[in-house]
Amino acid sequence: MESRILAAAIEEFSEHGFAGARVERISRAAGTVDRMLYYYYGNKERLYQAVLEKIYADMIGEQRAFVTSEDPVEGMRQLVLHSWDHYESHPHLVRVLMNENLLRGRHIRQSQQVERTSFPLVETVTALLQAGQARGLFRRDVAPEHVLMTIMSLGFFYLSNQHTCSTWMGGDLMSPARRKAWREHICDVVLSSLAPSAERTAPPARKGGARRRG
Repeated sequence: MESRILAAAIEEFSEHGFAGARVERISRAAGTVDRMLYYYYGNKERLYQAVLEKIYADMIGEQRAFVTSEDPVEGMRQLVLHSWDHYESHPHLVRVLMNENLLRGRHIRQSQQVERTSFPLVETVTALLQAGQARGLFRRDVAPEHVLMTIMSLGFFYLSNQHTCSTWMGGDLMSPARRKAWREHICDVVLSSLAPSAERTAPPARKGGARRRG
C-alpha cells in the first residue's frame, strides 16, 4: 500500500508541483482513501518530502551500480552517458526538482535523509579525473565539481527546457534522432574540455607597463 501511494504521489507532484498536487487524486490513483495517506505520512508536505527522498534514493542507487572503466577517457564517457540516460528515463525526477528549486529548496533542506546522502557520482568523477590526470589524459587545472556540474547541466537543461526550446528552435527536441545526437554531443563537450590541449595558460604579461596616451 505504502509503495503504491508513493508511486502515485511521484506522478502527482511531478505533474502539478507541490502547490497544485491534490491528496484525493493521489489516493484515488493509489487505489486507497485519503486517511491512509495521512496514516503513513501525516500530511501533504511530509508526503512531498518522501517523494524527494525517493527520487534521490533511486538516482543514488543507479550511481552506485555504475561500473568504472579502467580507461579514464572511456570511463568518463560512460559516466556522461549513464547520467543522461537516467535523466531521460526519469522525467518525473526533472520535473520534481524543477518545482523544488522554484520553492528555493525549502522541503529538501528539511530532509535529514537527503542531507546525510553521499553522492557516489562525486566520488566517481573525482576518481576518473585524477586517474586521467595522472596519465596525462586530462587537464590538471579542472575541478571535479566543475566537471560534475557540466555533465548534470547539459543533461538537465535539455530535458527541463524541451518545450520552450522546441518551440523557438522549430523542431521537436525529444525526437529519437535529436536525443541521440545530443547524447553524443554531451560526451564530445565534456571530453573535449578535459583534453590536455584545452588546458588554460595565463596570458603573457605586457612589457613596460601600460603605454601612456598623449
